[in-house]
Amino acid sequence: MLAGTLPAAADTAWATATYQQAEKLFQDGQFAQALALYEQIIAREPQAKLSYCRAGTAAAGAGQLAKAITYYKSCKQLLPESLLPRAELVKLYEITGDKADRDRERNALLTLHQNTSRPETRAIDHYIRDIFAAGEFSVVAWEYFDLAGDWPTRYRFYVIDNANNALYAVALNSSAQAQANAQVMLGHPTKARVFHLDVEQSDTITTLKVFEGEPSYDIVKPLVLDAIKNITVVKKKAP
Repeated sequence: MLAGTLPAAADTAWATATYQQAEKLFQDGQFAQALALYEQIIAREPQAKLSYCRAGTAAAGAGQLAKAITYYKSCKQLLPESLLPRAELVKLYEITGDKADRDRERNALLTLHQNTSRPETRAIDHYIRDIFAAGEFSVVAWEYFDLAGDWPTRYRFYVIDNANNALYAVALNSSAQAQANAQVMLGHPTKARVFHLDVEQSDTITTLKVFEGEPSYDIVKPLVLDAIKNITVVKKKAP
């Protein structure tokens, strides 16, 4: 996980104890109370770097998205080699609808991952790009950094129920098989990379749409929402 790439840094025994208390409150879902403690640490120990990121996460959990963005901007400045603050900013800008800042931050995130000299950072293969509702379900969207192998994935949308169970996924994949059959799938030959949007359910993969070239996230997300809606309708009609 991205969070595991950041070492906790607290300069005093008080800050360490307060950080641990804040973490317990956060784990219990008491985000506003946790945020207050992270902010106390920041006020007294401005170089306790991880507290800025944790304050951002707690603020987001408490619904204070503007404050979350502010804290993650500070975290990004204090931890310039970490993917976490940039990844969280991409997600927050996505949620708040700020596409210009979202795209700017995403480009910087991809560049950092590509150019990093840290093996542990380069080994991270994805980040959480978006979280949104789809009817009665929650959807967590992963974006993968690299397209490697015979069946790489760019985006995978996990559909989660109220009990926090992942029911199935919808993924934007590419594949050597699709590339080899591009003329049949598209109706014409192409030199562009072929992508396909697939429903991944148990051991079954159902292709919904084929793309000539890589579609943007803004094109894929509405198609995913439609797919989830259609799957839900079919399941409700099933005897």
